[in-house]
Amino acid sequence: MNNEMFNGIIKLESMNIIFENKPILVGGMAMEYYGLRKHGDDLDFIVSNIDYIKLENKYRNNRKDMWGDFGVRVNEYEMFRSMYKFDYPYFDRGSIEYDNYKVISIDMLFRMKVFAMESEEKHKNDVELIKGYFMKQQNKIYQEYMEKNAERYLKIEKGLILNGDYY
Repeated sequence: MNNEMFNGIIKLESMNIIFENKPILVGGMAMEYYGLRKHGDDLDFIVSNIDYIKLENKYRNNRKDMWGDFGVRVNEYEMFRSMYKFDYPYFDRGSIEYDNYKVISIDMLFRMKVFAMESEEKHKNDVELIKGYFMKQQNKIYQEYMEKNAERYLKIEKGLILNGDYY
């Protein structure tokens, strides 16, 4: 999915909030951004604390508390101040910036999904999808060499050869 298609889906102006910091897209739509799977019904974002306060004040009856991570649901948008007690500045590192929002980096998305693995099966599946994404980036020549020699390593109990000695 490209940014133009996202712009047709992501309509942050519908919340009638002027964001001080661009919200960071996370969750299923971020998975779709990286071509890993389709997104679900909601759109998840991490927002800065100042923007969370604005949202909380405007949409007081829509507040969420997920194990101490506070959020606000507005229509199909879930706007969280933090996830797993990590806040906006943490998830902003390496994010990809667009006009009205940012997309979490694939590395940060992987970290987020690792933390979520035990809460839902879909997160375990997402971790596997992201691992596959990373595996496609391996050095193909080195990968072929290792696969050619895999049997030798698999015969060794601990998989370690040091100066010709097998451990």
